[in-house]
Amino acid sequence: MWDVIHQRSSLIREPNEVRILRLVRDRGPISRIELARLTNLNKSTVTDLVVKLMQTGFLEETGIKEAHEKVGRKRVLLKFLPLAGLVAGIDIGMLHTTVAITDLNARILQQGAFSYSLSTSAEEVIAQAADTIHSLLAAAGFPPTKLVGIGIGVQGLIDYSTNALLFCYNKPSWHGKSLSAHLEAEFNVPVIVENDVKTMTLGEYLLGAAKGTKNFVHVYVGDGIGAGIIINGHLYRGFTSSAGEIGYTGLDVPSFYKEKFPLTYRGQSIFGEILTNANFIESYLKNAPLSTDVEPAVSAIAQKAKSGDTAAMHVIEEFTSLLSILCINIVNTLNPEIIIIGGQLMQYYPHAADMLREKIHKDLLAIPAEAVRVTTAMHGESGIVLGAAGLILYELFEPLHTVSLRATRRLQLTKPGTIEAE
Repeated sequence: MWDVIHQRSSLIREPNEVRILRLVRDRGPISRIELARLTNLNKSTVTDLVVKLMQTGFLEETGIKEAHEKVGRKRVLLKFLPLAGLVAGIDIGMLHTTVAITDLNARILQQGAFSYSLSTSAEEVIAQAADTIHSLLAAAGFPPTKLVGIGIGVQGLIDYSTNALLFCYNKPSWHGKSLSAHLEAEFNVPVIVENDVKTMTLGEYLLGAAKGTKNFVHVYVGDGIGAGIIINGHLYRGFTSSAGEIGYTGLDVPSFYKEKFPLTYRGQSIFGEILTNANFIESYLKNAPLSTDVEPAVSAIAQKAKSGDTAAMHVIEEFTSLLSILCINIVNTLNPEIIIIGGQLMQYYPHAADMLREKIHKDLLAIPAEAVRVTTAMHGESGIVLGAAGLILYELFEPLHTVSLRATRRLQLTKPGTIEAE
């Protein structure tokens, strides 16, 4: 299958081929004449590109359409074939992993999950993920050879040349372990590994709330807090691939936080310890009336806030105020068009985004603060697994001059001594 993926990757790296493919995918069924008009390419060039895309299984002819003029030939229409290949997206969480099989439009065909303990090794989790991919492909009625790539989102810093986990606060035993080797050998397809929040950010860029936006930041609150940054259409990682690790920002003046945030601050040293789902739940339970009976979950506390529960509303107020401190720094440093806020609190209590927006817009540097749009993530809990699939789709469909997630690794995979195209 390596030959197929490499053939397809090399085929659609050129801007004109990407333009044709995207137009058919987004506006099809569409004729060659319409493609020539929309791209300003001559008809013979369009015909050659279409032939190549049909030969590799991305496009097919479908039906006919009468010419607009009374006299003229009937036009054959083209459509994109999203089942030309399948992608596996894997979301490796702290205690559970979700695996999804999608088509080339990132439509989820099958999905499964499994749990484990903090002591479970990287090898065990990856092996179980491989078994899950096999099971999901069988359930969908497709052979493993239909798979064209696997994307993985995981907490921590990634060595992109080897797909090894360099650092993960919750998984120190995984440090230095490759997350792709077993899957590459098992399925003979490229595997792309990315930080989980950056993966979600890519998903929002390709498929979600930031589609069509070239400059935005996605902030996610879950087991901790992190950010993904898109600048001019590029996923920005930074010199050591740690851009967006805003959770490690220090809480420098304890007395300030103790006074301003008495419900949520209990001596934490960094934002990543205070802006978490676990701390949100603990903060509510410690300050709720003794008679309150509520499930220890963000969703349940959000429902309490909607019902007018004072303690829940106060905890959410503190949370959004703390989050606004980080977001204002992001606005003043990067000047994004949009800040997307993801996580369970925003999912179950959307009004929190309005509260956050109001706080950001009150910043002293008024022009960027008032211009930035604050919205919630579109995909919620499925954001990482969709973004993981998007890692492969991004690599397949984005033009080389815009971005290439794995140009270096793609070259390494075809060098002597590594897995070769068949």
